[in-house]
Amino acid sequence: MKEEKQKVGQIRKKEIREAAKKCFLTKGFQSTTMEDVITEIGMSRGGVYHHYASTNEMLKDLMLDGNDYRNSLINEYLENNKGKDKYLQMGEILVDKSLADTELMKIYTLLLQAKNYNDDLENLYQELKLNTTNELSIIANQLGIKADIFRDGFLVDYINGLILSSEVLGARKSYGGHKKYIKETIINYIVDVENNTHEEVSNE
Repeated sequence: MKEEKQKVGQIRKKEIREAAKKCFLTKGFQSTTMEDVITEIGMSRGGVYHHYASTNEMLKDLMLDGNDYRNSLINEYLENNKGKDKYLQMGEILVDKSLADTELMKIYTLLLQAKNYNDDLENLYQELKLNTTNELSIIANQLGIKADIFRDGFLVDYINGLILSSEVLGARKSYGGHKKYIKETIINYIVDVENNTHEEVSNE
C-alpha cells in the first residue's frame, strides 16, 4: 500500500514537472508563477503545493531529469564505442552534451541566464555543476583519464558558453557544421592536462 502511494506520488510530481516545463518554455522561468503551473495542469492548489513549494523546486527536479537522461545517453554511447581512443570518447561525450537540442537544455539555458539575479538559482546552479562534474569525472576515470580535467573550470565554462550561444544566438547549426574543431579544442585541453603541460590562467 505504501509503495503504491509513493508510486502515485511520483507520477503526480512528473505530471507537475511536465506542466512546469511547458510554462517555462512558453513564458520563461522568471515570468512563470505557481498559479501558471496550477492552471496548466488543472490540479488543485493543495495538490500542487503538496509536492512542490516553488517553481525553483520544479526547476531543480527538471534539471535532475535532464541529468538522468544525459547519463543514459552516455552509458549507451560507451557501450557502443568500446575500444575507441579515451580522449576521443571523452571529447565526443562533451561535444554531444554541449550541442544537445532538447527542451530540458533550453530550460537549462534559462537557468544560466537567470542565476545572476537570484541567489537560490545561483545555489541550484552550483549544486548541479558539482553533481555534473563529479559524474563526468567518474566517466573520465573509467576511460583511463586520471587527471582532474574539470579542476580549473575551463571545460565547464566552455561547455556553458556553447550551450548559451547555441540557444541565445542560434549558433547550434554553425557549431554542428564545425563540430570537429570544438572536439579538437576539448581533446587538446584534456591531453595537455594529462601531460601537465596546461598552464592555468588566474581569474584575478
